[in-house]
Amino acid sequence: MPKNRRAVLIASALALGALAVSSGHVVAASADAKTGTDKKVTIRVSYAPAHLSGLYEAIATRFMENNPEIKVILDSPAADYQGLTQQILRQKITGELPDVTHEGLNQIRTLADRGIAVPLDNFVADDPTWKDVGVPDSVKSFASFQGKSYGLPFAISAPVIFYNATLIKRAGGDPNNLPTDWTGIINLANKVKTLGPENDGIYVEYTNGGWSFQMLVGSFGGRMMNEQEQKVEFNGPAGLQAMNLLQRLGKEGQPSFGRNQARQAFSAGTLAMLATTSAELHNYQRAAAGQFEVKVGPFPVSSTNDRLPAAGNGLVMLTQDREKQQAAWNYIKFAIGPVGQLIMAETTGYVPVNVAGMQDPNGLGKYFKDHPEQLVPADRLPLMTGWYTFPGDNTPQITKAIEDICYEVVTLKRAPEDAMADLTKTVEAFLPH
Repeated sequence: MPKNRRAVLIASALALGALAVSSGHVVAASADAKTGTDKKVTIRVSYAPAHLSGLYEAIATRFMENNPEIKVILDSPAADYQGLTQQILRQKITGELPDVTHEGLNQIRTLADRGIAVPLDNFVADDPTWKDVGVPDSVKSFASFQGKSYGLPFAISAPVIFYNATLIKRAGGDPNNLPTDWTGIINLANKVKTLGPENDGIYVEYTNGGWSFQMLVGSFGGRMMNEQEQKVEFNGPAGLQAMNLLQRLGKEGQPSFGRNQARQAFSAGTLAMLATTSAELHNYQRAAAGQFEVKVGPFPVSSTNDRLPAAGNGLVMLTQDREKQQAAWNYIKFAIGPVGQLIMAETTGYVPVNVAGMQDPNGLGKYFKDHPEQLVPADRLPLMTGWYTFPGDNTPQITKAIEDICYEVVTLKRAPEDAMADLTKTVEAFLPH
């Protein structure tokens, strides 16, 4: 058994309070452990990042309560999605693959291209209960490549703008009537800066695993490559508009923070606006409690035909064992079903993929009614598309090149046209020939 493996054995004894602490996690004795009955199937599940451990433990807990014949073991989390993929690739070599992994949507292609991910199309087609799960084909496509489903989306994050309503109001803005275009947003940011040197107006993330650049390009109607993946398309008018926006933000005084510094500044109440992933909503609400109100606004798009990349993760089956495959499929269906998605929504700021569940007045529907700020990213779901992954083995190098160029533009070291020409040449050199 790998050293990094941790078990989450939780069943009905949880209600009795039979808790023990193991490796920093609360572990409950299972009902089967009490009766001495062995579970029929054990599956391992991996995930990232570590700060979402509570989410995956809660999913495993409820799943095992509903499926006592299956035991779920959670691997120790990887630091991030890219790290999780590298962990999976190493485990493939050593023969220690988990049975299911919550893989970043931009990482699934890597596992599919290497024949590690198990296509799920037959499981969907052969399951008479699939139509009742509640995930539409448009959302299912976020984890599809070359016409096959190599995963099913589990948690989606949409690009949004978080607002510190207290700073906005102090600057003369109306927290209940927030701007919806970049000119209005930047003008409001400049008003915030007049409050004093300790306050910054806005920070638009441009480094986030390549997602932020795709977000900007998509918001102006562009895409990364053409349908046949024969040529790049981010260097068209939409990409240039994205670069021009970064330059404008730099000229208007976007602070020269790194991404994590910007997130810390927003949590501390000194940054008025932050364009980032909706997944951070709960974290910011907790940080702001008793200090300021967090409002959520949509990320500007040029038209309703634009497509924004869906960040977050999807469930990928890795096991080739037929018995474990059925148990893994049951876990996947539960996680993306109404119960699993309600747990996910209550625990994070991710957008549920279970559209049918959002209509349930006693489940997700009630949750959204009680938490209206969550509706902003959820309403963006019709505009979402897959988080594009470049073909070939050089995606990490391409991502770094994109982020390096964006940094040079927003810090006014490079002009947008020159930066785009250089980026195009660099990315093309990394693509398969």
